[in-house]
Amino acid sequence: MAKIVILGAGVMGTALTVPATDNGHNVLLVGTPLDRKVIAEMHRRGGSHPKLDEPCSRLVTAISIDDLGSEHLDGADIVIVGVSSPGIGWAVDVLNNLMVNRLPVAFVTKGLAVRGEGLATYAETLPPQLRQMHAFIGIGGPCIARELANRQPTASIYACKDLQIAERFASFMRTDYYRLSVTTDDTGVEACAALKNFFAIGVSAMQTRYPDNKRRDGQSKNPTAAAFTQATLEMARLCERLGGHPATAFGLAGLGDLHVTVGGGRNSRLGHGLGRNRTITDLLSNELAGETVEGVDTARALATMILDNAAKKASSDDYLPLTCAIMESIIEQKPFALDFASLIVR
Repeated sequence: MAKIVILGAGVMGTALTVPATDNGHNVLLVGTPLDRKVIAEMHRRGGSHPKLDEPCSRLVTAISIDDLGSEHLDGADIVIVGVSSPGIGWAVDVLNNLMVNRLPVAFVTKGLAVRGEGLATYAETLPPQLRQMHAFIGIGGPCIARELANRQPTASIYACKDLQIAERFASFMRTDYYRLSVTTDDTGVEACAALKNFFAIGVSAMQTRYPDNKRRDGQSKNPTAAAFTQATLEMARLCERLGGHPATAFGLAGLGDLHVTVGGGRNSRLGHGLGRNRTITDLLSNELAGETVEGVDTARALATMILDNAAKKASSDDYLPLTCAIMESIIEQKPFALDFASLIVR
């Protein structure tokens, strides 16, 4: 029986308690300062998260960050960080202050970090920051929290440079409904985890760019399929440039997660608006006001890498027409425009 500490009581952090406790492991679910109301509500509702359907197992102990001490991490087998990307710095400070023993730390968080004059994944930037982190594990792949919490079939991927550590963590979590693969390409998985949010904006924009008024949802399918393929190709190229293996983009961490993200969520909603010739300023000031749209943060991080490559030709590995179309909409606030004749047809 393992002891698992999850930092962050959002829907994903809480959903991960389900496979862990189904395997008989004890879980300490720690709410961040933004989760104080969630933790109080869970206590009031007998362990049920206000945004999920079923109460947590009795093997889950939910506490607020105010009550977390170093003794809670003593004897833990692994720590899972389930905060959003703006909370990474806070999570690093908490773990540096309270982790006494060296532990593997798994991250659900998606994003890219600026390192020097370039970009890097969390797999590259976090190990030097976390003094007691024995190994970095990236959690990637398509996973909607509510579906996992309801034990619907889900396939994800755990990545660590030490494959034995990735497999040991996967053994804690793997169930009949939560199917897990492992890889040593932690950089590639982390790159794709961030990039799929960015590309979901462009693919979703193509769903509404050419409206099919005879369909109930009004979305055209042919342009979407072509853009989805293009997004996967460009994700592979960017993944490689960030230090990952390009093949990772064609697996669960890339193509699989992109499919789920295009299916719904904030990135998709932003893309639908851009496809209808609305501006990013308009959308972020109205329907998406106050929302964290991860793909926008990724676009801003990619800006120095991408914008000066806009004129590259199709024969070049820097040829990224969909990437540039998304960047121009987000960074330069232009109407979304993708020259369909520029796509790489394979």
